[in-house]
Amino acid sequence: MNRSRRVSLAGAALSAAVFFPFGSRADEPPKTETETVTPPPPPEPSEEEVREEKRALALEKGRRAMQLFRAGQYAEAYPLFRDADEAFHTPQLVLYMARCQDKRGKLLEARALYERTLAEPLPEVPSESLLRARQAATAELGPVRLRIPTLAVDVRGPPPAEVTLFVDGELWPMAEARELDPGKHDVEALARSGARTAREVELPEGRSVSIVLRLGLFAKGVERTIEPAPIEPARPTWSIVAASGLFSIGALALVTGVVMGGLTLDRRDVLETECVQERCTPAGFLAYEQTKTYASVSNLGFGMAAIAATAGVSVLLFTPSTKPAAARGARVELDVRGGFMAVRGVF
Repeated sequence: MNRSRRVSLAGAALSAAVFFPFGSRADEPPKTETETVTPPPPPEPSEEEVREEKRALALEKGRRAMQLFRAGQYAEAYPLFRDADEAFHTPQLVLYMARCQDKRGKLLEARALYERTLAEPLPEVPSESLLRARQAATAELGPVRLRIPTLAVDVRGPPPAEVTLFVDGELWPMAEARELDPGKHDVEALARSGARTAREVELPEGRSVSIVLRLGLFAKGVERTIEPAPIEPARPTWSIVAASGLFSIGALALVTGVVMGGLTLDRRDVLETECVQERCTPAGFLAYEQTKTYASVSNLGFGMAAIAATAGVSVLLFTPSTKPAAARGARVELDVRGGFMAVRGVF
């Protein structure tokens, strides 16, 4: 290769290095006019905007709750007042929550809400509505406290360490008065031995109630059986009703016979006085007729009593049992109730 050719190649290489210093871009895809740029995210709302949004939500719920409260629908108004307070807290909303629970008889919760209203710290310049709310809470809290009843339960029988006491399903201390809402409450005592007794208690407003429950072998209402399975009635209901009716008729007839027999004896005394040697005075003849009538009624009463008693026993003895054959097996039961104990066999 001659010298002039080498000089030409060197010049071409130098020109390429000067005009294309970063290499070729032929491998990159060309940009099109349809390519869009992602817009920036919207700005976050300010604290003031969030506060105004919550305030508007609380105002709407508060208006609906106030309509229900004025209509006497306290159970429906209470959750709306609560939701409004959670969105935008004000003591006025808490005050109306307390009033709703007060009207519903939930005095314990009402008292706590009134006290919460009074515990609110006051700003430097309190509004007139806030001051009115505190005054109303102060005036209404006192009567609510006086209306709350108390209940004390004393369990007799086993040692206290062996007894568990429940009131409305919650563990309850024995012989210690505690506050409850007025109304009905379920009281239940369980002994470690398995004895159980339960009672429903009605608590009037403003009253202190103390009750005694008895547990043990002779506890009232306690019944234990050797067989744990529930005992089905051995006789159909109609037979028990029929037998009871027959026994009642027999008892009434027996009383009639006894009364008429007593009157017959009384008339006999008159006969002995008014009738001498088969000659009777008018009063004697009257006593004679009455004696025959009383004696007939007395005999009839005794006869009906015997017939009714026999029929009642027959109904109980000869009415077939409604139990399946497998359930009519023999067993022995121990029945303890009302201060007595009995052992009975079922065959």
